Amino acid sequence: MTYRSYHNDTTRSSVLAAVKDTDDAAAWARFFDLYAGFVFAIARSKGLTSEDADDIVQGVFSELARKMPTFEYDRTKGKFRSYLLGLINWRILDKLKADKRESELNAAYCEEAKSAAPVAEAAFIDQEWQNAAFNEALRRLQAEVRPDHFAAFVESTVEGIDTETVMRLHGMTRDNIYQIRARFTAKLKTLVATIRTEMDEGRFGFAKPPAPCGD
Repeated sequence: MTYRSYHNDTTRSSVLAAVKDTDDAAAWARFFDLYAGFVFAIARSKGLTSEDADDIVQGVFSELARKMPTFEYDRTKGKFRSYLLGLINWRILDKLKADKRESELNAAYCEEAKSAAPVAEAAFIDQEWQNAAFNEALRRLQAEVRPDHFAAFVESTVEGIDTETVMRLHGMTRDNIYQIRARFTAKLKTLVATIRTEMDEGRFGFAKPPAPCGD
């Protein structure tokens, strides 16, 4: 699995500025970091440029920020991912309309977007959703362990740096590296499973009790 985060600080700052004075500011930062990469990847998969995909990210999260004080995802209607994909679809359509490029969309895609169907193949969407959970798990793991141990783990497992090099970088033995790998891999697996459940059920962790979806 590839570790990659969404790194547009301008977009992130713009979105988070809207909620900086609320009780939910910290939760919003976590929410953005969890889902922004997924939104960006889906937008890019439809052929949008990186700049246009950044606009989709900002549009999606601005819309969610506007709704969030009175919003709760209705779990009886399916997974939160389906709701988020529908919102991404609509934002892509709005972007193309604004740029007078709606003709670039074929009829099938338009129907998909209007019915909140996936904007890309199911396998791709599943992989990007898993990537989002994996990246969040790494962030949580990093907060719990020694910095040098985390760096050694990421370098030797995620980035694929050879063990000898990691040993030299951190002054560790081969056994140290293997023990860290085994311990952190098991912990990461548990974290990913927990986070996937949170994501699928739309658990946001915001302070204000929300109203039913659609109100």
